[in-house]
Amino acid sequence: MKPLVAGLAVLLFIGGCNQPGSFLPQEETGLQMAQNVSIFESKSSQQQWILTAEAVDFADLTSATLKNPVLVLKQDGKDSARVSGNSGSFNYAKKQVAIRGNARIYSLTQQLLITTERFFYDVNKDRIWSDVKTTVTRGDAKAVARGGIETDSKLAKIELKQHTTRLPQEVGELKKPL
Repeated sequence: MKPLVAGLAVLLFIGGCNQPGSFLPQEETGLQMAQNVSIFESKSSQQQWILTAEAVDFADLTSATLKNPVLVLKQDGKDSARVSGNSGSFNYAKKQVAIRGNARIYSLTQQLLITTERFFYDVNKDRIWSDVKTTVTRGDAKAVARGGIETDSKLAKIELKQHTTRLPQEVGELKKPL
């Protein structure tokens, strides 16, 4: 009788532990979450770029899903630009980063801000681009590219796609009052 009572107690304990909402690894196969993650690449003992995220889901075997990602681009070992957004992904094989939702690039070397809904960065080609309306701001000057932009990590030369500019009626409009 004692083995039956002991066996029943074990079964009740196991049943009580298996309540809805409790975590069992076999139910959550593929769950690979991590907090405060950094992914980077170095060349000749200098970091080329650093990708950090508040949270990362590594469940997909081809890419990681990022929460609040920040991509820091480097030149000569120093930070040159920061790309940030609400979410993103990193494709392992292609070495491509996508940053979405209130996406922003702030260039520390060029002192400019580029904003859009999504940016892409190809590590192998050192190419940054957007494919939707993008605004480039430096000081008081602002340019809008309806078709996005394309540049490299230095952000020194930016190609504006489907760019429109309003030209002034008179030369005096170009002069900023002191």
